[in-house]
Amino acid sequence: MRKIISNIKENRYLFQIITLISGTLLAQIISFASIPILTRLYTPSEFGLYSLFFAITSMVAMVSSLSYEQSIVLPKSRKDAKAIFILSIIITFIFSIMSLVILLIFKSYIKNYFAQEQYLIYLIPISILILGLTQIFDAYSTREELYREIAFSKVTTATTASITQITSKGLFNIDGLVFGKVLGDLFGSFVLFFNLKSRVSLRDVSRDDIIFNLRHYSSFPKYQMPSNLINSISQNIPIFMLSALFSPAIAGFYSLTYRAMQTPILLISGATRSVFYQKASKIYAKGEDIYPLYISTTLGLIKLFIVPFIIILLFGQEIFIFVFGREWQEAGLIAQISIIWFYFGFISPPTTMVFNILNLQHIRLYIQIITLILRAIAIYLGFLIFKSYIIAIALFIAVGVIHNGFNMVYIYYKLKKNRKN
Repeated sequence: MRKIISNIKENRYLFQIITLISGTLLAQIISFASIPILTRLYTPSEFGLYSLFFAITSMVAMVSSLSYEQSIVLPKSRKDAKAIFILSIIITFIFSIMSLVILLIFKSYIKNYFAQEQYLIYLIPISILILGLTQIFDAYSTREELYREIAFSKVTTATTASITQITSKGLFNIDGLVFGKVLGDLFGSFVLFFNLKSRVSLRDVSRDDIIFNLRHYSSFPKYQMPSNLINSISQNIPIFMLSALFSPAIAGFYSLTYRAMQTPILLISGATRSVFYQKASKIYAKGEDIYPLYISTTLGLIKLFIVPFIIILLFGQEIFIFVFGREWQEAGLIAQISIIWFYFGFISPPTTMVFNILNLQHIRLYIQIITLILRAIAIYLGFLIFKSYIIAIALFIAVGVIHNGFNMVYIYYKLKKNRKN
């Protein structure tokens, strides 16, 4: 046992992944443990409203810095990285203010989607700002290899959100799903900022540095930002379309499935994404081959998910009834149908990051546009022809599996070709 621990510590790449996974584990446990309580306090319709809110805010927040934050780990110079850091923050604040203005202009149309919870409209730009800043702080923390600090931020977010969501409904009978998550994100963002402020001295960064990096990494707003936005719309389109075509309760079932499945999946794949991106970026910047790291990381993820895949595939409904209550049996059925998609999502982080490293954002954008169109068509066909939300979700999942599979094959052959050159 001591030899195994010693070998892990000597393998810095593996040790970084395990550090982030171990630290994040507590946050995931807290979040996952709160779900069975929340499903007994809140209805599927309330979960549907919560999902709709965060489908909007997370979708906009993802591109609130025009995706410049994803380039923070790439420069060799720390000065350039800090310039991108400042640039991303400035753009995020501007984006959030613009979101508020747009909401005020179209308030009469938007409020219809939030029924009796119209106050949530004013939380949208606040949530966009918080989530946007968090991803910027997270990116710079990854560059600085502050993996323990990132993990602690996630623990803070999960703890604050879960406690607020449970107590607001259990003690005061107030719908606190949205407010609890916003508050949790705020606290988590503050933790990252607190740990970064002593490391990011901005005095040596000039206006010219910011303008230079704005132009140098212009491929990110040109290609990566629309690609991320389209991908986010693709991921969240079931929430919008299931709610509009069927009912908010159906959207709530899907939302619970997605949340319950993604929580443990992100424990490993999310940590791997951060560490792989940082490690592979350094290797590629030196002109070295990242193919071995890509293959070993992807194969490792494939092996890790085999057992969970079989368990959910065979006993998904029984597990969901036991954990969340009989009212959520349909969410278990959705889990069984979508488990193959979650499998591909679990093993895809290295593939996604290689698109950035090889500067293939434009290719990814084209793929995302086609996928978005096909996903929307898939769900609508399930409604129009079969009148079944189960078939609509199944068709959506099929498109997602094909999308992830194509990306992996494309990157595999791209890296193989680069080796020959």
